[in-house]
Amino acid sequence: MEAKKISVIIPTYNRKEKLPACVDSVLAQTYQNIEVLVVDDASTDGTEELFREISDPRVKYLRYEENHGACYARNYGAERSDGELIAFQDSDDTWHPDKLEKQVRFLEETQVDMCFCGMNRIATNGNHFHFPVHDFHKEHAVEEFLAENRASTQTMLMKREIWETLRFDENIKRYQDWDFGIRAANTFDLGYMPEALVESEVGADSISARVASYQHLLHLYKKHLDLYEQYPKSMAVMNRRMGKRVHPTDPALAAKHFKKSLKLSKNPYDLKYWIMDSIRSSVNGRERKVSE
Repeated sequence: MEAKKISVIIPTYNRKEKLPACVDSVLAQTYQNIEVLVVDDASTDGTEELFREISDPRVKYLRYEENHGACYARNYGAERSDGELIAFQDSDDTWHPDKLEKQVRFLEETQVDMCFCGMNRIATNGNHFHFPVHDFHKEHAVEEFLAENRASTQTMLMKREIWETLRFDENIKRYQDWDFGIRAANTFDLGYMPEALVESEVGADSISARVASYQHLLHLYKKHLDLYEQYPKSMAVMNRRMGKRVHPTDPALAAKHFKKSLKLSKNPYDLKYWIMDSIRSSVNGRERKVSE
């Protein structure tokens, strides 16, 4: 039986220095029946120079002149691919040589529609951790994806039908993989391979960056609110997460989220932070009145 063709989509924007290692790690896969579509999202760093001469016929370089974001680039590349299976890679990450081979075997053995593997996340200070942090249980797929992102795009391998049905939401600026994972878990059968087959570099998670992420979390939460209401534990976890994001800067808003989480979870952690932020909010209000 002929091996199924895999289309690997690599969106890139101003990653000229890191992109070669990424592409090389895909071309070095022990699973050889692949095509690699590099989608240049209007880079301004000379990325196109890397592809003036393409030595491997499996590589296709696609470029457009207006930046649209990673989700648009992923969809753009997938639309122009023809593999029975689709994988996505980030342009600054690398794959282990046997990633696709192991994932194809996993798909065949388990008969799931999409599988995702573990990943080593490496911080700029050298610290690293395994992603996802918690294990995955297929029978609780929707609940677990609502509570926490389990599958980054570069860890996914899926049947073409999944992408054709769901596509990436081009209106989401952050947590696109999380959104895709929630929708996939709600519609298809997913499987998880704990082995880390991806190496990913991550930047420092500053307080300002965590606070800025609140609006993106809130957007994701509101988009899937109907599902969250079906899974109170996941709703509690998400409200706790949003409360922690704004805790440093907006105690009143944080208190609202911790109160919601406390009502659902009865967790002493939420009680502590609800009381703490309620007091901080009250003190801040009195101070504003005095200053007026």
